[in-house]
Amino acid sequence: MNRKWLSYVPVTLAIAVALTLATIDAQLHPHFSAFSSDSLKQLSLLNHSYGMSMEDLSGTSDSPVMTQLYQADALLPLEQADPNALGLVATLDGGESMLLIQPTTPLSPEALAAAAADYAASVPEFEHVESDQILSLESPVFTWRLQGAAPELPPVELSSEVDSPVKVAVIDSGMDETHEIFASTTVQTGWNTVDDDDSMYDDVGHGTHIAGIIATYAPGVEIVPYKIVGASGGKLSNVLEAYSKALDDDVDLINSSFGVPSPSYALEALVSTAYAQGVLVVAAAGNNGADTGFYPGHYAQTIAVASTDATGHKLPSSNYGVWVDVAAYGYHVRSSLPHNEYGYKSGTSQATAIVSAAVARLLMENPDLTFQEVLDALESGAEQIPDGTLAGTPIVQ
Repeated sequence: MNRKWLSYVPVTLAIAVALTLATIDAQLHPHFSAFSSDSLKQLSLLNHSYGMSMEDLSGTSDSPVMTQLYQADALLPLEQADPNALGLVATLDGGESMLLIQPTTPLSPEALAAAAADYAASVPEFEHVESDQILSLESPVFTWRLQGAAPELPPVELSSEVDSPVKVAVIDSGMDETHEIFASTTVQTGWNTVDDDDSMYDDVGHGTHIAGIIATYAPGVEIVPYKIVGASGGKLSNVLEAYSKALDDDVDLINSSFGVPSPSYALEALVSTAYAQGVLVVAAAGNNGADTGFYPGHYAQTIAVASTDATGHKLPSSNYGVWVDVAAYGYHVRSSLPHNEYGYKSGTSQATAIVSAAVARLLMENPDLTFQEVLDALESGAEQIPDGTLAGTPIVQ
């Protein structure tokens, strides 16, 4: 046997093992080589020039994308970022990855737009770069019932036993899962995108109210809460992280009783991913009283919900337009508030929760329903708004 050939065997084996490990790593971490060397240099220059930190909105602790950026010395420490300042959201690979580019000091809208243009022009791997947005939860709390308010909504009874529990992601301000209203409801561990932990303390009250409506009118449902807003507010980037987490958690339905005023490439990409995976998104039409964009509700792959009063007429505050799919009662809806209290809230947020409960009941009886089949079922036999800007829109009970 040729001993010279034998001397190459360890090297050959080492190369083969290395190539195998590299292949496995590429399969496990498809974005490990997300950026070219030129792009890494540009990212380093831009981050240091604008004073930007970066964070993977998938929420993974061992993000291959961030590992690559760290190894290339392209990052400023995340601790230096100003959590209250608006930053940028960069989308890669059709929404498979999204990065939050967060300034260490606040930038003006003009400076932020200029930075977005620079990042988009300098890093070809970025499909789109957009400014972050302030999140809107538009529902005042009422602890009393005004004269002439509607009676309590009737209780719901399922027509059959639940064979396949429906997991509903409540993306909101957290929830007080110790409230008595959830005594018979399974509440799974979600994620707090504000504090980056799994605590769900609801310091706003909105999420507990929404989750209470869903638990009441879809008995047997499983709720998975995701906190996107706290007492100091929330942003689009929180929503993107929550959506990514919810999709990873294999939820069946996403309740989106919130919105942002401008279109978002990143948010639309996640809505499209949800649609492709068969995850239904029920979203508020917004409370601006206008035919104006409110996202994600405005996207065609969501079920957009307007709100009505007890007579079936559109609430003056509810948005409207051809993009609205259905409506539901949304005037002084009684539900849970933190610390085992109850209160009344009005708006498309509450109407959205009522529709989410109706969708959950449909999925409990037939988990294989498609988006269009669910929409058809909601519309079938429903009363319609009698007049006004949403005349003919079906009202979900």
